[in-house]
Amino acid sequence: MISNVLNTFGSKILIAIISFSMLSLNAHFLGPSGLGTIGLIILGVTIVQLAANLINGSIIYFSSRLLRGNLILIAYLWSLVSVMLFAIINEAVELFEPAYANHIYLLSLLQAFISIHLYVLLGDEKVKSFNLFSLLQSIITIGFLLVAYLIREEIEVMAFVKALYTAYSVVLLLSGIAALKKLKLQTSSLLDDFKQCIRYGFFIQTANTFQLLNYRLSYFILDAYTGRAALGLYTASIQLSEALLIPGRSIATVQYARISAKDNDQYAQRITFLFMKLSFLVTLIGSIVLLSLPTSVYEYFLGSEFSQVKLLIICMGLGLISLSAEIILSHYFSGTGRQEVNSTSAAIGLAVTIVAAFTLIPTYGAVGAAVSTALSYCSMFLFLFIKMNFQKGVSSIQFLPNKNDLKLLRRLLKI
Repeated sequence: MISNVLNTFGSKILIAIISFSMLSLNAHFLGPSGLGTIGLIILGVTIVQLAANLINGSIIYFSSRLLRGNLILIAYLWSLVSVMLFAIINEAVELFEPAYANHIYLLSLLQAFISIHLYVLLGDEKVKSFNLFSLLQSIITIGFLLVAYLIREEIEVMAFVKALYTAYSVVLLLSGIAALKKLKLQTSSLLDDFKQCIRYGFFIQTANTFQLLNYRLSYFILDAYTGRAALGLYTASIQLSEALLIPGRSIATVQYARISAKDNDQYAQRITFLFMKLSFLVTLIGSIVLLSLPTSVYEYFLGSEFSQVKLLIICMGLGLISLSAEIILSHYFSGTGRQEVNSTSAAIGLAVTIVAAFTLIPTYGAVGAAVSTALSYCSMFLFLFIKMNFQKGVSSIQFLPNKNDLKLLRRLLKI
């Protein structure tokens, strides 16, 4: 199990390095305005993905519970319907920039299909394969981007879009070969399976929707009040600061797959508390290191126009450390089938985001967006902290390091 965590952590570190390199390339070649546009395109793909994942997000949980062929067929069809639905909605209410709307739809569909394949692998606890394809997607993207910027001299946002098309298409094909093996269909149970996936996925996606709005609502508000350049600064700070969450998300990926495959709440609690402390500690250390870097370092990698990025990360610091623990707690509740807890947590965070963002952003711009983000993260952790204390067999003392953590860690290292 620990080997899977380390493998996931290693792959996410490499992905983060590649993502940072792409951030640096885009910042230098396209500037804050271009980077802001890219941020909105990625946000658009993520929004459409939320609808697709109403079913897709159930695959991990149901991999050992329902017929695999039925799951995948339902997920494919639902992804297609979701993208078509957003295309219809966008005709009535303009959600995405017209110049990039069609690209957002197609990229969303490709990414939805990839997610299906990767969730199948993760449901089988094939964590290393999951990590390999995730890493490959990043490698292909930056490879194409380097060719576009440095060789073809194609200095425009569409170069990034084309890089995504290339990476998504290759990974879709290869992940499909790995995941779609020996599938069996039972059409008579398709409707019942669909209903189960919808019930389970509803609370997951409610939480994910609120979560996305917590993370990204500030994008729209910032763009409306202060313009695309300020959004570019905020986008850069978000991408850099989220590298601090790599340990927590690496642990959570393995934690969720393991908890979903077992039906033992006591075991789930034990590994959750251990992983939460590890995630918190590593993120705290990473935050100190990142914030100790002088502003000149940020300017060197991003350009002189991004001198405010360090200040924005400082404003988000406490929130990011809180979120590193919240990620682990939320995966405990989703892995044990209590998604409604995460939905409530995310709703609280969203309420805080809305109030704080509309209060702070008009006056303080990107700094206000960073502070509202930190407040949202802290409120979500506080709710899950309280909720966890009400679980059977849990006491507040378990949130603190103790000897049992070391014993459990040694045991997991042997698995």
